[in-house]
Amino acid sequence: MKLMRRHAGNAPAGRALAALVALLMALAATPARARQIDDPISISLDTAEGSGGVSVTLTFSRAPDYRMLESDSRLRLMLREPVDEASRIDRRLTSDVLRRIRFDRTRRGTEIVFFLGRGFQTFSLDELADPPRIVLVFQGSEAIQAVPMPEPGEPSPGDGETPQEGWPVEPVAPPREREPRRPGEIRVVAIDPGHGGEEDGAVGSSGVKEKDLVLDLSQRLRSLLERNGIEVVLTRENDQAVDLPLRTALANHMRADLFLSIHANFSGRSNARGAETYFLSWEGNDEEADSLARREGAYTATPGSSSSEKIDLVLWDMAQAEYLGRSSSLAEQIQDEMNALAGVPSRGVKQAPFRVLVGAAMPAVLVEVGFLSNKEEESLLAGSDYRDRVAAALASAVERFRNESMREASTGSFGGGGGHP
Repeated sequence: MKLMRRHAGNAPAGRALAALVALLMALAATPARARQIDDPISISLDTAEGSGGVSVTLTFSRAPDYRMLESDSRLRLMLREPVDEASRIDRRLTSDVLRRIRFDRTRRGTEIVFFLGRGFQTFSLDELADPPRIVLVFQGSEAIQAVPMPEPGEPSPGDGETPQEGWPVEPVAPPREREPRRPGEIRVVAIDPGHGGEEDGAVGSSGVKEKDLVLDLSQRLRSLLERNGIEVVLTRENDQAVDLPLRTALANHMRADLFLSIHANFSGRSNARGAETYFLSWEGNDEEADSLARREGAYTATPGSSSSEKIDLVLWDMAQAEYLGRSSSLAEQIQDEMNALAGVPSRGVKQAPFRVLVGAAMPAVLVEVGFLSNKEEESLLAGSDYRDRVAAALASAVERFRNESMREASTGSFGGGGGHP
């Protein structure tokens, strides 16, 4: 999957918005395509609302020809072609950042109108290919975004409601401008602690919850990677639910070079133990891999799936193929380190349709660090010392992968690794 064009805004609403959009138009400008479209374009729209803002993903049946305009308290995405009837919607949202999305037919094509709320502060736009998508992230002011989560047993802030699911509690800053990466260079790693909020994930017999375990492991891993000069982005910093598509969207937004989703396993066989590492495929290696993917959130075509859903899966699989080899290599490095740590026979690197890996414009893997259904392994994972060792094993794998990538780049055999220029 290739990031084609991007713009991140960081200006207040009002007059600065007009300048922001003007810059966006300049960056997004492409030569006019002299073509007549007889068949309407199809669009699917997905939104994720949260305390910090709204993420909007527009997925197109073909690459759109568009421009952005600002008018009053609105942003308009102008399509120079008609949109099919089924795609045209009028969606109202509860966010104070983005209130409504409406499709309007015009003489020249279609307008997608975004009605901005009083809390709107900034937005970013990513254009992705295979399949063609535009991802718009509308954010509020820092005061709106930085809603602290309560400690267990404490009342929630504000009106007594916890922040809405689907958006990180802390502000998501636009990525800093950086020098172009050298081939094989790993600067930014996105770490995704699985589950969160109402989703506990696996729970061991002594009460260890997957969501708490993997958040703690992710924070320990972040500290180790930062000591090695790697910038780290966490998809969640606390016990909050984050929609699966938004996790990779955040990694793409921050131009991460690697995406690592951390989980803990569970099995009906109490003697099952050891780590498993996965990278993306539209179907699993075996029934056990498919079952795990369904439990963790699979993106899979079922017998009742529509044709478009099945085609979408194939397109996602093809898009990830750009990073398939590097994802496999990273998974192997992680699996080797985890096997050495646990001292058990390797459960092997596997493939499965994990929804959280879909859309990652970089090498991406999901690691199950152990089985909470195994009492001995749960006891180990509950301890701080062993968690340090798990984090160290993961950090070592990332460092090995980084060294391998740079070594291959120096010999001219590098096959691609970093996700963003």
